[in-house]
Amino acid sequence: MFYDYNPSAKENRFSMIWMGILSLAIIWTCLEAPLSFALNIKIEEHHMWIDAVFCAIFLIDVFLRLTNKLHLPEQLSKADRLSFKEFKHEPYHKTKWFPIDLITSLPIDIIAAMFGLGLPAMVLNAIRLARLVRVVKLRSLWYIIDFLPKAFKIFFIAAGVTVTLHWIACGWMMLTPRGAADNISYYIVSLYWAVTTLTTVGYGDITPATNLSRVYTMGVMLVGVGVYGVIIGNISRMMMLADKYTEERKEKMENLQEYLKHYNIPQSLQRQVFSFYSHILTKTITQEDSKIINDLPQALQNELNIYFKIKLIKNVHIFKDCSTPCLKMIAEKLEQTFHSPNEYIIRKGDTGVEMFIIGHGEVQVTSGEQIIAELKTGQFFGEIALIEDTIRNADVQSRAYCDLYTFNKNDFLEVTAMYPDLGEKFQKIYKKRRTDRDDDQEAA
Repeated sequence: MFYDYNPSAKENRFSMIWMGILSLAIIWTCLEAPLSFALNIKIEEHHMWIDAVFCAIFLIDVFLRLTNKLHLPEQLSKADRLSFKEFKHEPYHKTKWFPIDLITSLPIDIIAAMFGLGLPAMVLNAIRLARLVRVVKLRSLWYIIDFLPKAFKIFFIAAGVTVTLHWIACGWMMLTPRGAADNISYYIVSLYWAVTTLTTVGYGDITPATNLSRVYTMGVMLVGVGVYGVIIGNISRMMMLADKYTEERKEKMENLQEYLKHYNIPQSLQRQVFSFYSHILTKTITQEDSKIINDLPQALQNELNIYFKIKLIKNVHIFKDCSTPCLKMIAEKLEQTFHSPNEYIIRKGDTGVEMFIIGHGEVQVTSGEQIIAELKTGQFFGEIALIEDTIRNADVQSRAYCDLYTFNKNDFLEVTAMYPDLGEKFQKIYKKRRTDRDDDQEAA
């Protein structure tokens, strides 16, 4: 596995989409070509049209590789090439794959029909069978399968199982007399034999009648043990990984509950502890997170911490449309602070020099005895102080244990100097707040 390749990176997006299209074309070839060869199907006009579509995909792939339009995980860095000498990063047109890909991309059946060559169906099907060498191209996906979404992993595992069973069934058809069965029945019986043999069930209702088919059956039985184990192992691994982090969090919460119960902690305080501890767990994947990060150089740790903050602020609507460089600059300026319940964060009459973003917790905005607003995780307050010199006109008090991020005025001016669109958005919010305030004063 080569972890320097990020499938979700913007520069790799087109390559990943194309790999998906190419994979579907290869899977289709893996299903159609062996079946046509085993049944000696006569090439009809509709077969040629379908073949033309897939040949076009293969030819486009050759062109994209020749022009270096694709960024693939098989194109390794220098360090990888030193570590994995079997892979050589050299120009595509100089590799052995270029002539193979080019030849297997040609629509031979269409060319034969155009020139009236009159090749037998068996020959044409055998030529199309040669395209199965392209299945090796799917090795690129194997390098990055751990990074693919779960749905894609399941699809490729299912496709691999289907193709394997299909090939074994086609092999059985070539070695076993058909009798009076039609193509569909013949294939279904062969597929049934492949499934029962590969899964080591073996009901014995279909048995080999020749020495060659007996040797083939023994080979399938031996392969079946390994293939069956690999399939079950991969599916079990996916299921375990899916629940791993959920189970870890549940265990931590259960341990915390026992701890609080043992020391007779009041229910009100327990709710605060559970709330904040749950927040901490959602911010990390496992308890090993901090250890993993601490093993990195300080510069990389700082960079990762910036992206942890970006995850928070990109969900705040005032920053929602900001570009990644802008979000990164804002995140670099944010300072994290923690506050206990009933602690004053802002006092009425203070000079405002910063805004606050609530990472976790709840605050209450009051003016005298009047409650103006109650703000929760993901909301912000005090942003007017970034636009103009102002005196705070309300108190802001924490209602629970709060995790806040402060963004001061000097940093705001520095960011908006580079990204004026953000300053314009703050100005619009400021004007709207001012208009609403003036309307309230007139109504009073």
